[in-house]
Amino acid sequence: MIRRIVSFLAAPCVLLLATYPALLPAQAASWNPGVEFSCLVWEPLSIAEVFYRDGNSYLPLEFSPGNRSQLYPLKEATSFEVYEKATGADGVATYKLVGKAPWIAGVRRMLFLIEPVPNITALPFRIFSVNDALDVFPPGTFRFLNFSSAALHVKFAGQVNKLPVGEITVVKSNVSEKGGFLPFQIGDSEGKVVFETRLFSQPSGRDMVFIGNPAIHGGLAKVKFLTEIIGPEHPKPGE
Repeated sequence: MIRRIVSFLAAPCVLLLATYPALLPAQAASWNPGVEFSCLVWEPLSIAEVFYRDGNSYLPLEFSPGNRSQLYPLKEATSFEVYEKATGADGVATYKLVGKAPWIAGVRRMLFLIEPVPNITALPFRIFSVNDALDVFPPGTFRFLNFSSAALHVKFAGQVNKLPVGEITVVKSNVSEKGGFLPFQIGDSEGKVVFETRLFSQPSGRDMVFIGNPAIHGGLAKVKFLTEIIGPEHPKPGE
């Protein structure tokens, strides 16, 4: 159960990514060949076929809800743009922009979180940029993201870390080569525990923990987990 979604984060929590600089930087990158990205959706998208633009090419994306997609290259873009097939006014097949996000300056690997927009007023998808480079989020660590509207404390691996609204903290688990379960607690600003469980960690894995508002006032925080195993073909930073 540790690896499964505990409960679904509400859409307003995801909006915080667009507000806080730790989760969405303001500066887009200049053109940088050789960068790569993966995508994350929590539920199947309403658009059956989705494409991303790389220069003048429109390339298909495939999603597995609740999991990272495969890594995709991006060679000729300063942003990440998602499209669907459409028909122009002249009847000619074309592509229609359905979502867009900046590329973080200097980063060679990104994770894009794609969320549908309720009550569409502009593009149907919000896309949020997260630095996914191994040097800032290496194997053997947990990355905690506060999507909630309150400051929190995260207790994990013998550490207690403050987690302001919209911020990220990375904690090294320090488990043995065999891995192991570690207690995990989320506390509010008054010290009340709003969520607790045990998380499995291993040296080759890196885990993202998304923390959202409770469904009802005073209830448990909504928490979601995303795990990735880093194989030997992806050496740890510094190796």
